[in-house]
Amino acid sequence: MSEASDVVRSTERPAPVALAAGLLALAPKGLVRFLAVGVGGLAVDIAVLWVLEQGGLSPVVARAISLTLATLATWALNRQFTFGDSGRAAKHELGRYTLVALVAQGVNYSLFQVIVHALPHLNHSLVAVFGAVVATGFSYTGQRFFTFAPGKQP
Repeated sequence: MSEASDVVRSTERPAPVALAAGLLALAPKGLVRFLAVGVGGLAVDIAVLWVLEQGGLSPVVARAISLTLATLATWALNRQFTFGDSGRAAKHELGRYTLVALVAQGVNYSLFQVIVHALPHLNHSLVAVFGAVVATGFSYTGQRFFTFAPGKQP
């Protein structure tokens, strides 16, 4: 095929899809994996939140539990697929992961509480997704440069 037909083919995508594909191509591979793991963690978060709310827990308590379970799931997945083993003992690495997660999830959870109290009829899952998107930048930076940064070799 000629270069002209390749150009025509690439412009056939809707603009948002083409933009997203271009940004993903520029992103470090670790970021793409981190985002994929984050989507999985968000699925755990939303599913647990929904189940606990259906069981009668308040949204605030249910979200605290769902965030905790999602954080444990994402640590394991990020360690396995995104960043690899940092060389630290798993309990030390989990401690570092938890510190970063507390900051990121603190932002996430605070936004959730403020929005749910200000707009109580808004879908709680939608609010959880919004908080997760905002917290992602904090989380990726901390996990990449603190939690999973290579440990000192003896």
